Amino acid sequence: MGLVHLGRARLAMALPAHRERLRSVKDHGLYDLFEKYALAANTLDALQRETPRREERLHDFQQLCLDLQAEVVVVLDRLHEESW
Repeated sequence: MGLVHLGRARLAMALPAHRERLRSVKDHGLYDLFEKYALAANTLDALQRETPRREERLHDFQQLCLDLQAEVVVVLDRLHEESW
């Protein structure tokens, strides 16, 4: 599964209110965010499985994922407004 597809799928799970728009949107700027999210979420998963846990690094990647989610929502809203 490519990073764009994986990131889009993971964002759809994390942002259920935006699921339909995430599935249908075609925007290269968002594709870059999908890739970044896939990489950050995969790293977060790996950090959550580590023993002992590196809490500071774990927190950094949790925040990065939240920041990317927020950025995706902003872009989705902007694209939606432009389509009206």
